[in-house]
Amino acid sequence: MVVDFDDFGYDHDCRMELEKLKEINPKFKVTLFAVPTKMTIELLDWATENDYWVEIVQHGWDHHSNYECEKWTYEEALMAISKAAPYFPTKGFKAPGWQISDETYHALRDNGYWVADQSYNDERRPSELKVYKGHDLPDNYHGHTWDCGCNNGIHEDWDNIAFKVKVGSNFKFVSEEIK
Repeated sequence: MVVDFDDFGYDHDCRMELEKLKEINPKFKVTLFAVPTKMTIELLDWATENDYWVEIVQHGWDHHSNYECEKWTYEEALMAISKAAPYFPTKGFKAPGWQISDETYHALRDNGYWVADQSYNDERRPSELKVYKGHDLPDNYHGHTWDCGCNNGIHEDWDNIAFKVKVGSNFKFVSEEIK
């Protein structure tokens, strides 16, 4: 089972809820798609201290909109991943709103990254770029670190996610599922 949440660090500190999920099931692991410019030293330290069950992966740059990466040039994408790399040890990336330019795909591929993406981008994504599309699999859980009105915010969907974590047995990071 893969559990992932978007927008970690973006004024949505859900560490207490994540720690409750870890208490519910000690096997629990989570991938947090984190916004680099919104991360604090405190959040980065917490993630590092808990890296045996918490994986942080880059989620855009400052997530000023869901279209932030849609028109990035190769150079803009390279700048974003290069600046974030010292703080994000996992070489993965997810564009806000799943909106991503072809140039960003090429920068990720050329620098050994994988991408979390949607199937509607299959035709234009470079075949050499590794991809994660497991967010829609029934045993996995994809949500947000805040109540975004999509019914998959950590608070608005608490009962569902807590139940899935309670009965889960084989938790993996997104990076462990890359094919």
